[in-house]
Amino acid sequence: MSSPVVVLDIGTSKVLCLVGEADQVEGLKILGIGHSDCRGIRRSAVIDMPGVVESIRNSVIEAERSAGLRITGAYLGIAGSGIRAQTSRSAVAISGAGNPIDENDVERALAAAEEAAPPADTNVLHRFVQSYAVDGEPVQNPLWLHGDRLEVETLTTSASNHACTTLRKAAEEAGIGIVGFILESLAAATSLLSTDEREMGVGILDIGAGTCDLAIFHDTLRHIAEIPLGAQDVTRDLSLVLNISPREAEELKCSHGGVCTNEESSDECIEFRTTAGRSHTIPLQQLHAIIEARQQEIFEFVAHDIEASGLGQQMAAGVVLTGGGALLDNVERLGEEVLGLPVRVGIPGDIVSASSVGDPRYTAAVGLLRFATNNAGDLRAAIENAPSRDRWMDKVARLFSFL
Repeated sequence: MSSPVVVLDIGTSKVLCLVGEADQVEGLKILGIGHSDCRGIRRSAVIDMPGVVESIRNSVIEAERSAGLRITGAYLGIAGSGIRAQTSRSAVAISGAGNPIDENDVERALAAAEEAAPPADTNVLHRFVQSYAVDGEPVQNPLWLHGDRLEVETLTTSASNHACTTLRKAAEEAGIGIVGFILESLAAATSLLSTDEREMGVGILDIGAGTCDLAIFHDTLRHIAEIPLGAQDVTRDLSLVLNISPREAEELKCSHGGVCTNEESSDECIEFRTTAGRSHTIPLQQLHAIIEARQQEIFEFVAHDIEASGLGQQMAAGVVLTGGGALLDNVERLGEEVLGLPVRVGIPGDIVSASSVGDPRYTAAVGLLRFATNNAGDLRAAIENAPSRDRWMDKVARLFSFL
């Protein structure tokens, strides 16, 4: 049995704290869950530090109670506009004339790739091998091949120092030491994607409250992007058009929200109360039309980014939707119409938990926990004593292609 691992997922609308461990028989076992509403983040940026600190503290306290453990350290998922992806290439001469390429040659090539420095104001998160070439010819695996020159192309993901520092300080004010940062798109992939989907090529669209995060995989991570719209924009539209409070608009969206209304539901009406206290009704079809206009705009942003990346032809497995915004009825149908790709809604599975986490809203947090436990030999969160941040960052900078 492994040691417990703690993760924090700090989002625009909520903070989740999960405690879990890897079990050789049962798989990922969740020992504790903490949930707290968050009002201190807008579009993935902290705008109210005391509010974020209080949300972290409340979620950790709840997780401690359910897990029966004292938490002082955690891994933190990170996403948003501060995330960058940089491609670099390196080459090394093959040691020993006439000898095949061995592990030492590959390690030297990867070490040379690490020397490609990211921007000065960023922290390296993960590196992924994109391709190998021997004497200029692309190969899938260079081991045991003959040649004079080994080339490697890597993708380095990094986060802005400002984002890391701000979130670290918020957690520390709440009494939690951040052991290290994990890219949430990578974490979500460990929770949702099959080996076949990664090999075929697939995208993950995490529809969060403030923003959407897109990641494209083809064997490994190839592209990341942030869409500056999210589920709260749908709520805001309902609030403005129907003249109702944001709280009631959110409740209306959660209980009746959908797109692509079925004909059999066209006569159904929904009752709501305006900010003036008057009771009104609206056809379900009209409610869905308000929601669909914004959701279509989000998908159009995604379609444009996929086209700009040049990876659309390498996404045979389509797009997997997750996050709270993936709960809208028929959202996958609208996604297929706009994106022109197969679309499904993904939920985390193969989990042992006393509380239900089989929900798109928990995908990022469960993925963080699965990622951390799967790589426990290299990444170890602290329950009582957090290890050195510098030692953790130094180790992470040397990890290549977890998927």
